[in-house]
Amino acid sequence: MKKLSTIWLTIIALFVVATPLSAQYYHTTYSTDTQFHTGFDVEHKVGERWGWNWGEEFYFGNSMSEFQKIYSRLIVNYYLSPKVRISPMVLHIANRATGSYTMIYDLNIGYTERYDRLSVTLRGGTRLQDVITPLPEDFLVVKTEPQFQLRAHIAVGYRALDWLEPFANIETFLMLNPATDKWNTVGYYLSRVRSNVGVKFHVDKKNTISLYWRYDQTQNKYISYEGRYVPFGIISKRSAVNFVGVFYHYRF
Repeated sequence: MKKLSTIWLTIIALFVVATPLSAQYYHTTYSTDTQFHTGFDVEHKVGERWGWNWGEEFYFGNSMSEFQKIYSRLIVNYYLSPKVRISPMVLHIANRATGSYTMIYDLNIGYTERYDRLSVTLRGGTRLQDVITPLPEDFLVVKTEPQFQLRAHIAVGYRALDWLEPFANIETFLMLNPATDKWNTVGYYLSRVRSNVGVKFHVDKKNTISLYWRYDQTQNKYISYEGRYVPFGIISKRSAVNFVGVFYHYRF
């Protein structure tokens, strides 16, 4: 029995020595207050091949009482066919809560199929996200800037009536270049998952108003150090937020 205990202690000691000293530390935060999202966009199609979309979005946090963010975006659409389009996008984010500004550059390919009153849209592409005026950073935390991501989106709509269209969609973002050093590696991970469920009111052929509920979960992972050159592990910050949304769409 004593010999068996000695063997087990030896195995455990060898395992501890062989295991890297850096630890994984998860710091998780959740935002549970309901926020408000609203905005508008304008869409125009030029001929059979080209079109554009310009939009402004506004985010109100702190239980919908504080104006926090404004998103300004421009999308150019090139239609390979009536069902397939290529859509580069430029998006500027002004975050009033943190005082930072972010630029996002997307390149997406979308496909829409219609089955009588049902429509299904698939969209995927790449995203480059760059914080152009970051806040002062802690030298003990290594972040990835800019971020490269893959984006995937699926949406379903059903034209129950000429003026009424319930819809639902879900979208994911996969981080492609997470922070890595010789002690730690974050690995690829889903940095964001968001979904919307709502209804569109088609006032006429040009004007549409959407009411919806959005669930948005984000995740960021960083490499942290106890000292400037002493590894500690990986910090993971998560946030889950619910939104009430109202959006206006104009097409001409």
